[in-house]
Amino acid sequence: MNATFPARLHALRRERGLTQKEAAAALGISGALLSHYEKGIRECGLEFLCAAASFYDVSCDYLLGVSSTRRAFNEQYDERDTQQDREFRTGTLFRAATMLGDALASTDPDAAVLLRSYFALAVYRVALRACADGVLPADWATLPANTAEYGSAALMDGLLRRLRSGEGADAKPAEPVCVHTVMENGERLLREAAAAFVGEIRRD
Repeated sequence: MNATFPARLHALRRERGLTQKEAAAALGISGALLSHYEKGIRECGLEFLCAAASFYDVSCDYLLGVSSTRRAFNEQYDERDTQQDREFRTGTLFRAATMLGDALASTDPDAAVLLRSYFALAVYRVALRACADGVLPADWATLPANTAEYGSAALMDGLLRRLRSGEGADAKPAEPVCVHTVMENGERLLREAAAAFVGEIRRD
């Protein structure tokens, strides 16, 4: 087994904020054995490889270094709910965007195009900041800063208004867990921001 496996196994555990003892218990092995796997001292078997891939929500190919993509495309966009959909992570956001588009497209044929444009502008606005900070090439942003920032925000609002709703009222609403997870965390962020704002006012 190559050096990529122990490095990625270690990085994924740290990313989840778990100690070796906690991760080992969840994976059904001893802390000492997990330590050996993470250091590349011992090679694991197929059973552990599959268990680790499932636990960390990545593909076996990713753990082995065969792929740089954490999950295969067909796994990431599988329409069935998964246990990981209840966790607020990047993969959950991607799945939520896809399933939300499918749900809206069932009543609005233009929804897929509108949502794709909306998400493209959301990424574009983050990329603008990255260009300004030198993380991305500055010449990638070719529009004047104010035009790009305020124009993209206005266009995103317009795209949302164009999304029709209510045409599928007679049908059973879609209930994708990943979308619910994203909504819960979005509202949590709003509550935290509101609480921080109130706290600042009281201090003043």
